[in-house]
Amino acid sequence: MPMISRIPASKFQFQPFKDQDIINAYNWFKTFISEKDWQNRKAKIEKDISVIFNNRPQFHDISKGTLISIQTDRIGWYLYLIYTLIYEPYRYDHHQGARIMPIFKRIGINLELVRSIEGIDKKVKDLLRKRPSEADAILFEILTALLWVRNGWEVKIIEEEKTGVKSPDFQVTKNGTSWQIECKRQSKTGEYAYKETTKRQIMISHIGELLIQHNVLLNIKFHIELVSLPDTYLRDILTDIIQKTKKAGTIISNATLDVELSFVNINSIQKHLKTNYVKNHSPQLIELIANKPVDNSSFTCGIKGNYVYVGDGEANNLFVSEIYNAFGVQCYCDAEKAINAKARDVKSQIYSAMKQFYSGSNGIIHIGMETFDGPHVEKERAKKIMGTLGQIDAINCNLRWIYFHFFQSYSRSYEDWIIDETVDSASAYVNSIPPLQNDFLILPEDLETIEDGSHWERQLP
Repeated sequence: MPMISRIPASKFQFQPFKDQDIINAYNWFKTFISEKDWQNRKAKIEKDISVIFNNRPQFHDISKGTLISIQTDRIGWYLYLIYTLIYEPYRYDHHQGARIMPIFKRIGINLELVRSIEGIDKKVKDLLRKRPSEADAILFEILTALLWVRNGWEVKIIEEEKTGVKSPDFQVTKNGTSWQIECKRQSKTGEYAYKETTKRQIMISHIGELLIQHNVLLNIKFHIELVSLPDTYLRDILTDIIQKTKKAGTIISNATLDVELSFVNINSIQKHLKTNYVKNHSPQLIELIANKPVDNSSFTCGIKGNYVYVGDGEANNLFVSEIYNAFGVQCYCDAEKAINAKARDVKSQIYSAMKQFYSGSNGIIHIGMETFDGPHVEKERAKKIMGTLGQIDAINCNLRWIYFHFFQSYSRSYEDWIIDETVDSASAYVNSIPPLQNDFLILPEDLETIEDGSHWERQLP
């Protein structure tokens, strides 16, 4: 196995990171932990994500966002992403960072408002010291509290009961009106999607060597659930066809799946690499293989080539210098059972939140969801949510408003991050004035947004 060469980071002309809002938010979060603690956490993260290169084809699944991630110290991982973008951009993970940078950007824009929230210091201390794995949920709470402050409300975070009894997240007051607010953040990916991803990766692993040998790009649309198929299904039906196919086009179309085949433009990639190193697993590399931007869909790719490390260590700093062979597979499943399973309702979040409001107090729920599974899944989810709302006894409960926040983030070779956001609301009142004039958690208030639609209904750039 050939040794991987190493290039000093000083040889690269990285553009200085100049987004002062993100820098300010990062520095503020860092004030809640000691420098010694941060260095220890940073060292552990780098140890956990370090990968010693092997000479096998490197398979990468974009639907996971990244192959590296830290779960136990989630907030430490997020701060590490910002650290790398500011100080060591050759280690930055674009896919994960695209989810996180917009959050810290919004916090940084309104940092003084965030700091004015009563109880915010304890909330951030608990996040960094006691609840580091709950970063997604607590950052969502902070964004929601900030949203109410931006709308002119006074916000007070409610401390959790030591008895273990759940309480609302915070209380808001303005002009004699008071609401209790509870925030619920769905996990990024549901159990079914994880199972489907695992199955897809196993199926592709059985044909990876064949695909890479012929530089094949596949676009596969399954019409039945992947989990119902044998692990070797793709190998069994594609091996002979791929070996014989020389032209792009549809190679299979039946009740089980449709398969379109094309080829990776190796010459174009090699031409690009003559004057550029490309970070492994980056949006740039994926776009070169797919010959187009790839959305947050189920795209798996692999390459054979030469690599270099940039800077010291092996913590996410591998770059590609040459590519000899490559493949890419983009999958989608339109089976009714699969769409229904991935379209997660919010019933459990709503009823859990309703139990946390104090008796006699009117409550508002904010629910955050990510929309990585496409328009068909979101359409089905909307049906489930409407059904759940229809079951709520709005007259005899203290729930008055629900805000649904939908997010989708992605990265491109020309943009470190792009964020889409859609907000819907439901009310127990008839013809009532919403308590929030502006309801976007992350997007700027003056940004042109979609009228009478949702971000997942439009084509992504």
